[in-house]
Amino acid sequence: LRELANMLVGFVIGIPALFWTLILFILVLYMLGFVFRLAFGPSTGQSFMATCGYGDDITDLADEVCKVHFLYGEEFFGTVAQAMFTSFRFMLGDYSTRGGKSLVVAFSQGYGMRFQVLFVSWMVLVI
Repeated sequence: LRELANMLVGFVIGIPALFWTLILFILVLYMLGFVFRLAFGPSTGQSFMATCGYGDDITDLADEVCKVHFLYGEEFFGTVAQAMFTSFRFMLGDYSTRGGKSLVVAFSQGYGMRFQVLFVSWMVLVI
């Protein structure tokens, strides 16, 4: 019974550190979500998904109106909250769309060096 009490006391003592670690993690996710939203999200008043649908539904990758990376950008980085969640998914190694296509490939082909530098920096930070 004494060991259980020691474990519970240790847990209670560690709660403030765990709380501040969680706050710091959320702050980092917010900053990354904000940067990703600005870099890859839609511009104000821009709505490709209303016109073209989801990026997974596009079969013609050479379509000038419905560019896949813009559609994925709107779907996954349309708001800061969506960008934060997508950043969290990237931390876990999940780079896929709902249809199983790679977001990294689509953004790399669409945005080029801007995405590649940001993504590599992100991976170095996470690792």
